[in-house]
Amino acid sequence: MKIAKLSVLRPVAMGMVICLVLILGIVSLRDLSVDLFPELSFPIVAVTASYEGAGPEEIEQLITQPIEEMMSSLPSVESVSSTSRTGGALILVAFDWGTDMDFATLNMRERIDMIREGLPNEVPTPQVLRFDPSLLPIVQLAVSAPDGNIIEARKLAENDISPLLDSVDGVASVQIEGGAEQEIQLHVDPNRLTAYGLTLTELQQIIASENLNLPGGQLQDFNLNLPIRITGQFTSIYDIKSLPVPTREGILPLSDIVHVVETLKPTTQASYLNGQPSVGISVLKASGTNTVAVARNINRQLEELEDLLPDGVEIRTIFDQSRFIEQSIRAVAWNIVLGSILAGTVLYLFLRNLRSTMIIGFSIPISIITTFLFMYFSGQTLNVLTLGGLALGVGMMVDNAIVILENIYRLRQKGMSIKDAAIEGTTEIGGAIIASTLTTIVVFLPIIFVDGLAAQLFKPLALTVAFSLFASLFTALIIVPLLSSTFMKVNEDSSFFQQGFQRLSAFYKKVLTKSLKRPKTVIIGTFALFAISFAGIPFIGTEFLPAQDQSFISIDTRLPAGSSLESTQEVANEIEERIQEIPEIDLIYVTVGGTDNFTIGAGTQTNRASYSILLKEPNKRAKSDLIVAEDIRNLLQDIPGAEISVSASDTGFTENPISITVKGRDLQTLNQLSNEVIRLISTVEGVREPSSNFTVGSPEITVTVDRERAANYGVGSAQIASAVNNATRGMVATRLARGGDELDVRLVVEERYTASVEELSQLLIDTPTGERIPLEAVATIARDQGPSTIRRADRLREVTVTASILNRDLGSVVNDIQDVLKEELAPVLPTGYRISFGGQNEQMNDAFFKLAGAIALAVVLVYMVMAARFESLFYPFIIMFSVPVTLIGIVFGLLVTFQPFGVGSLVGILILTGIVVNNAIVLIDYINTLKQKGLSSYDAIVEAGPTRLRPILMTALTTILGLIPLTLGFGEGTEIQQPMATVIVFGLSFSTFITLILIPVIYYAFDLRKQKKLLKKQEMQT
Repeated sequence: MKIAKLSVLRPVAMGMVICLVLILGIVSLRDLSVDLFPELSFPIVAVTASYEGAGPEEIEQLITQPIEEMMSSLPSVESVSSTSRTGGALILVAFDWGTDMDFATLNMRERIDMIREGLPNEVPTPQVLRFDPSLLPIVQLAVSAPDGNIIEARKLAENDISPLLDSVDGVASVQIEGGAEQEIQLHVDPNRLTAYGLTLTELQQIIASENLNLPGGQLQDFNLNLPIRITGQFTSIYDIKSLPVPTREGILPLSDIVHVVETLKPTTQASYLNGQPSVGISVLKASGTNTVAVARNINRQLEELEDLLPDGVEIRTIFDQSRFIEQSIRAVAWNIVLGSILAGTVLYLFLRNLRSTMIIGFSIPISIITTFLFMYFSGQTLNVLTLGGLALGVGMMVDNAIVILENIYRLRQKGMSIKDAAIEGTTEIGGAIIASTLTTIVVFLPIIFVDGLAAQLFKPLALTVAFSLFASLFTALIIVPLLSSTFMKVNEDSSFFQQGFQRLSAFYKKVLTKSLKRPKTVIIGTFALFAISFAGIPFIGTEFLPAQDQSFISIDTRLPAGSSLESTQEVANEIEERIQEIPEIDLIYVTVGGTDNFTIGAGTQTNRASYSILLKEPNKRAKSDLIVAEDIRNLLQDIPGAEISVSASDTGFTENPISITVKGRDLQTLNQLSNEVIRLISTVEGVREPSSNFTVGSPEITVTVDRERAANYGVGSAQIASAVNNATRGMVATRLARGGDELDVRLVVEERYTASVEELSQLLIDTPTGERIPLEAVATIARDQGPSTIRRADRLREVTVTASILNRDLGSVVNDIQDVLKEELAPVLPTGYRISFGGQNEQMNDAFFKLAGAIALAVVLVYMVMAARFESLFYPFIIMFSVPVTLIGIVFGLLVTFQPFGVGSLVGILILTGIVVNNAIVLIDYINTLKQKGLSSYDAIVEAGPTRLRPILMTALTTILGLIPLTLGFGEGTEIQQPMATVIVFGLSFSTFITLILIPVIYYAFDLRKQKKLLKKQEMQT
């Protein structure tokens, strides 16, 4: 190898190059963005539209259907689903993976513009929003004021806290929820207003026209141009009360006509922190910014703000994404350090030479820092998965260096000079090292062709491992020869460990010679183990991604549709009373009404309460978040009239574990079928909280206009709707500017006129002739019940049943559910109705199919690399026998650790495909080298096996021990890497020991057969 010779003969120049690489790597590390997961891009776009006061059926007909039809015709659309509820619609458009989402979003906005004129005039332009997890809040805060003064808390959040947080570098927006705002209400008696000869609209116009500051031109005085301002703007509530209003009774102050009162603005949402009224603040970061850096800046700003806040004001952090990121990354980083220490210990035990161990130990930080340089220029971020890739690669990083160092050390022991040993040792084994590294790297190439969520998650991990292996190859071929030629010292070691290894080597040689004489026994025995491992597969469950304990639990509570905010508040109070005694809970934050910040929603939801529960850190509690969630379920299961779901370990980008969709024509039939599904799956072990998204119709009042009678009076439907709306909701006449705040001045019809259907029917409608007629004269008013939510998928009605799981794997639960539904429900399923599975089960099956294809392609690529290295199809074929035997260790490891088989396990197998052949490559390469020197196949195998035993065991043990911390799951955030590490550790362990015997036996058996064929061919020719 010329590069090795150059590094040995030009140490100063090479040292300067290494220093430059290290400096660039350290600078790159400083500039790498830190996040929890890689930036994800989902091919989903949401269209939200609002239509205040409209019911679900009107929303569906006037908004949802036109938008659905237009969106369905877009190219690359996979599905269109919608939710229509009172006041708004949400349409989700899912595209095929790999679609250019910028272009797709632009297309959607153009289509919205095309149908804008066809939508009702009262509907604002629908909003098109990309579904981007990075747009979710990174920090959520709760502000509570002394004595529960929620008005002051809201003002403080809007005027003081929000502007300061908005100014933090990296913050995109600050959203405020909850709290209360003041307004001035003018309570109107319609009969009294009629007596004064006024209408509600006229009164509104009079008030609005008086609350103005207007320019009045200019006046020239003493050579000065002075602008004239006419000031008539209200400055106090007294100005409103004393406003003169012309009536048929004369000019009267407004307070004689209406009752003026300053009160709280009606709200459909309220927030509480640990039972105290509070205001919620959600902070969103700018796209592409460093989550941890932004969150740190926010926390630093909050610390400075605390000294300026009034006494009694408290700001608590409900959710801080950076907290879990830092804990996870810290845990993975410590696993890297611990793995490096364990790998270094193995090196010292085998080499018993401190200088040689230091050479290898020095290669680890160099490889890691060089990897950071590659990550920076490829646009990767520091996150749990990329650091997990480093943790996976830390043991493999030293493999190349070990093999080269051991070869140099062996040549030095034979008496070769230190520089010649460095050059010759690297040259002799360099080709095999490059081939073995490439076989590990090429297994990641197929992931490039895989799409979906799993690919987005694990592509950065694959790239990081590939970068670390490139860096380790650079270290092994350049730095190890350089340091070996300078610092290596050979010592005769007769330690207990060395004597033990010599006995082990002798024992291995003895076993190897016996195996070569009984090849059938070895092959049959291996095949038997392989068959037994296949028998163990049914006992391993399956999952998509493992649950992560983020010390966060959410509770979603829903009352019957149409429930008031007050009734929802009562249930929320009862829930809080029950759960506040759970010792693992740190704080409880609840939003009553509306939606939580992690859900795209539309419309009014006063029947909903969303809890955000922050748990104590995992090391300060004995129970996992899943167990705490189960405790909460048990405490809340008997609350009447409320549907309560509790979720924990939510990664934020996975769907419900169980999701069963029933599609058909009739909504009531779908409801009956979904209830039957709930009943059946409730009997399956491990299923928790099965619920349907079908909601009972909301009670409503329908005002049916009699068009002929209305036309006789000269009024239309729009005028009637406006009169009813103004009477029930009021109308903002103007705004009062006072003390830096602006208060709405709202005209409100006295509640007694809209307190019942009978009172509403007597509501007076103004006609063009000046006559006032009751509402019942032109319309029929009746109580009714309409649907609260209408859900569709691909323009078909559907109802979805979802559930959580506990103490069982996803695959086993889904299999049991499918068996139950097939046996009980399928025979009675009406024609035209069908049941399909979605959620994590669909994500899991899709990922399994694509990653299995990637593994198959990886095997082909590994074979091709080895064929190029050996310039033969024969030797790679033999080496590939080391791949399937890894199944023995994989199955055993998953059974022993009670881990289900998931996406992480599949990625582990993908990595293992490239790793396990490395030892066989080194062994076969040396056997061929000995054969070229004139040894027979048998002698070459018997000599090569014990000679390569030490580097093979060293490389295997460093990789295995380097992954032990991840396998044991030390620290937070290691749950995703744990299955990968388990698969690699157990698969490599079994494969190494089997490979040391099986590969030489197969090599010898095929070589004998090859020789026999050659002899037979020669005999035939003679």
